[in-house]
Amino acid sequence: MVNDDEPRPDRPIPEPTAPDGPPGGPGPEAAVEPSPDPEPAEATSEQEAPAPEGPVGPRRRVVVMIADSGRRPEEPIDEAEAAIVWAAVSAAWHPAVLSRCDATPEVEDVDAPGVPREGEVRLIAGRGVGHLNYEYRDQGSEVGVPVLMIEAGESDREGLARLILEAIEPGADPGPADDPTVGDFYALGASRWWVRDLTIGMEHVDVLDAEALGREAIGGAKAWASGDAKGAVNRLRASFELLTEARERIYPVDSFLVDLHLLDGSSPAEALDDALEARAPFTLIAPAQAIEAMAGKNPEAMARLRSAIDEGWADVAGGPFAETGESLRPVETILWQFRQGSATYRKHLDDRTVETLAGRRFALYPMRPQVAKRFGFRYGLHLAFDDGTFPIIRESKRLWESPEGANLESLTRPPLAADKDATALTLAWELAKSMRDDHTATLGLVHWPDRVADWFRDIRRVAGYSPVLARWATLGDYFHLTDRPYEVLRPKLDQYVTPYLEQAVSRGDPSPIGRRARHARLRARLDLADGLRSLAAALDFVGEPIPDEEGPRPAGSSAFDEAGRLLETGMLDEAEAAIAALESRWAGEAGRRVVPATEEGNGASAGQGAGDLVLNPMSIPRRVSVVLPEASGPVPSEGPVRVSQFTAEGTEAVVTLAGFGFAWIPRDRPGIREAPAGPSETVQARGRVLRNEMLRAEVDESTGGLRAVMAAGEDEPRLAQQLVIAGVSVTDKKGQVRHSRMKATGYEVEYGGPALVQAVSTGQILHPTEDRPLAGFRQRFRLWSGRPVLELEVELTELDEAWLGSIADGPAWSRYLACRWAWPDGNATLRRSSLLGLEATTADRPETAEVLDVTARRQRTALLFGGLAHHQRHGTRMLDTLLVAGKESERSFRLGVALDLEHPFQAALDLLAPPAVVPTAGGPPRSGPTGWFFHLDAKSVAVTRVEPVVIDGEGRGLAFHLLETGGRSVRCKLRLFREPVSARQTDFNDERIVELSVTGDAVQLDLTPHELARVVVTLA
Repeated sequence: MVNDDEPRPDRPIPEPTAPDGPPGGPGPEAAVEPSPDPEPAEATSEQEAPAPEGPVGPRRRVVVMIADSGRRPEEPIDEAEAAIVWAAVSAAWHPAVLSRCDATPEVEDVDAPGVPREGEVRLIAGRGVGHLNYEYRDQGSEVGVPVLMIEAGESDREGLARLILEAIEPGADPGPADDPTVGDFYALGASRWWVRDLTIGMEHVDVLDAEALGREAIGGAKAWASGDAKGAVNRLRASFELLTEARERIYPVDSFLVDLHLLDGSSPAEALDDALEARAPFTLIAPAQAIEAMAGKNPEAMARLRSAIDEGWADVAGGPFAETGESLRPVETILWQFRQGSATYRKHLDDRTVETLAGRRFALYPMRPQVAKRFGFRYGLHLAFDDGTFPIIRESKRLWESPEGANLESLTRPPLAADKDATALTLAWELAKSMRDDHTATLGLVHWPDRVADWFRDIRRVAGYSPVLARWATLGDYFHLTDRPYEVLRPKLDQYVTPYLEQAVSRGDPSPIGRRARHARLRARLDLADGLRSLAAALDFVGEPIPDEEGPRPAGSSAFDEAGRLLETGMLDEAEAAIAALESRWAGEAGRRVVPATEEGNGASAGQGAGDLVLNPMSIPRRVSVVLPEASGPVPSEGPVRVSQFTAEGTEAVVTLAGFGFAWIPRDRPGIREAPAGPSETVQARGRVLRNEMLRAEVDESTGGLRAVMAAGEDEPRLAQQLVIAGVSVTDKKGQVRHSRMKATGYEVEYGGPALVQAVSTGQILHPTEDRPLAGFRQRFRLWSGRPVLELEVELTELDEAWLGSIADGPAWSRYLACRWAWPDGNATLRRSSLLGLEATTADRPETAEVLDVTARRQRTALLFGGLAHHQRHGTRMLDTLLVAGKESERSFRLGVALDLEHPFQAALDLLAPPAVVPTAGGPPRSGPTGWFFHLDAKSVAVTRVEPVVIDGEGRGLAFHLLETGGRSVRCKLRLFREPVSARQTDFNDERIVELSVTGDAVQLDLTPHELARVVVTLA
């Protein structure tokens, strides 16, 4: 043991000039009574009589002994240990205890204990009890010092305060337990402890005026004991100011504490009550859906929240309407979520806009700053509070920048958990780290509004007196009051790893994989239906006008809004029915304007009778297969029809379409010989080899998977495919690892040309050692004439119930059924897409719902996933696309393989949605059997949506959503079949960014790499 006067490692470095002994508490002989002149020369009537001298005797004080005092505790920190340590260091500041002491409590390291002295009460808390033997208690008893030992979980703070008080004065009354002033004294004790640790963490000498603190704190406690509540509060305020002055001497500029409250749709109605009662600045992180839900559950709380925002001590941060795994969603889904979120915030927050992008669930990806910027966001949190992986940097603030250059001033350091007791032990050390490393010291706290640890209420009480550790600020105020950083954070796609699959499996989602793919298909269909509506609106001068049932809005807006709401809020069955109705209506509206309604022709040439109009509402040129419902057999291979063939679906034709184009196919051509129905030279099936003009695929005889995929004329295979089950591998007696086996039981060629080659393999996936079937499969391989895409449909049957039960609860990434791809070159470069743009990847789980490109020796092979987003690599030559994990109920999946495409996003989009086919009574169109309505001359630019708009004061027009995917600056022209009056680029709140040049029928625009743009064109 060491003498109490010797310096110890748990204390701050003492001031070398301090005459009264070690700082941090009064010296052993220093008086704390507030009488600077105990023996005045004389007293006048204006001067109070001097206070009588206190009794001569031992100084009464409380010494709290804990482990790791003055040192940052090693993690992990036990929650119960943290709770008892915090309770011990603050319980000794109960005013009933403090009023009976001559000095403020001290905290010692149990591994360097001081010598017990007469008049002391020593409290050993937590695991420190095990660090001292009972001889120390005996040593205290020899001098009449009570040594109290309390282990974790044995008492709470109020219990400790009563225990200490009983040791000082048996039978003393601690006063009412619910007295708020008592809580303020507790908070003072906790603050004193945090300031001491902060001083040590900053490696600074102790600068606290301990004598003044003792005078004010003990004076306040005595005022409380005498019933002078106002005097007690005033003395408390002075005490907190002394702590603030000490902190300002070691860090003389503002430090900030940002309190983040999480809210979601399931939060209880009273979730905000505590924060609104406390009136300490806080920021609510809530998607718009949560704000809407709270407005319905507790309108009074929402009214109080709006008032708090007006007064400046509350703020809301958010972004999308709902948190739905944004980084793997289609572009237009993301835009819908932000658009709906913005409208919802304005509705419930008195037309206020949210400026700070934040969310609880993981939603981080490189393009997010640009999306947020287009909706008016200025700040952000580059953080997630549920799970997932993202880069964490040393600084607390940076400019989070997307690839095209848009940026958000963002918090980048994860906040501390305010609902964990352990945070009380690390809080001061984290603040010291920020003071040393950051331009502006920042301490973040995060929690659910109604779930906080008790220490948090202490630090919040302090904010009502003085900014002892830091100034409390909302996120908005924090960004406004601090300097904009210069450093840029521009993470790569591989630095983000989503938790979506594990979360979906953990919550028992009945379709954690297939549901995302179905949503992607429905989103593509909805956007194509909107393209048809736009086409009909642009052709509104032809035929009967479109009913104007929407007033100032474009026709059909309400129905599209409702379909979008159903889709994006997860009601997929209802959404599918609504989308089918929209497709039918607007394909008909567009068709009757493109093609005359009678057989007499269009005035330019003689009519050719009935036909079928094929519409392509996408910006990409396509060669598609369509079913001609009224055709009685194959149609001639002329004009837009490359070739046709009769199948079980009817007459199917391969039709060439321009981007935003059309093709009209006459139904009956008297005198024209029907197209041949037999095999062709280039599109054929020979045994297990399927081929068309561009690629060749061979089906493996033993497995039923793909043995080889290669381009026409190549000898070396580029790709192979099998179905596998992971998580059932076993090691045999020879030490070899055996895996599931795919075994074929049948093979059939269903169509052999000339338009379609299609074959089906059937079989089973067997257990590695028992040879019992775990699943049955049916794989359909399809090649169309003139298309460089192999379509693959996988249907699973008879899955083993025991195996399904074993994977129901995960782990999802090690127990699953997958489509395994393999390629021969281990040095091949992989690039995966995010929002249609490709980025090189070396990730073990290169998740994408769109396309993954395998490039080797100038050969580009694109895997098209059709919305299946979860993939896992095996070594350098294999990739698993997960089909079944958890409780997945989907059994049919559609994928594709495309060869040598410069922009594979086009094939990915083409796979998701078919074109529209409209039977017509007459034809052809006035411009001829083929043509286009809009034309974009940049192949790397995707048009993700076209919608009709009504522009105030200007009339009707069209809005185009453009996305540059190639990573290069592009100057392009958007041509329209009608000459536009004007054009402008806007953000997604329809705020004008720049006027665009219009020359004739073309709008000229420049796009930066990966830029997302909204172009609004006014039509004549």
